[in-house]
Amino acid sequence: MSYSELDAMLTKSCETDDEAKKDKILAPFDECMNYIQFANDECDYGMGFELGMCVLAHKTSRNFMGTISSLLPLAYDLLGRKLFSKIMKRICEKEEAQPTN
Repeated sequence: MSYSELDAMLTKSCETDDEAKKDKILAPFDECMNYIQFANDECDYGMGFELGMCVLAHKTSRNFMGTISSLLPLAYDLLGRKLFSKIMKRICEKEEAQPTN
């Protein structure tokens, strides 16, 4: 998926309160998450890192901290960047503890 498609998908999913609509909007994203698991198994760790960074940099990132916390720390661990993994885990924990506006 392109960056613009990801941007539109994340933005649109945050604009609806209907969980069924959110699930439908995010279906391609969930499929991508499955592909990332396969890629990690095949030692291609860049996919999870790239998607994690894209979601982290997105304006709706606070709504996707669970996803970010499952992607980036693992990607850093797999890439041998243990310190970055610890830092990202702490950032995600802190952000998840913050109330959303």
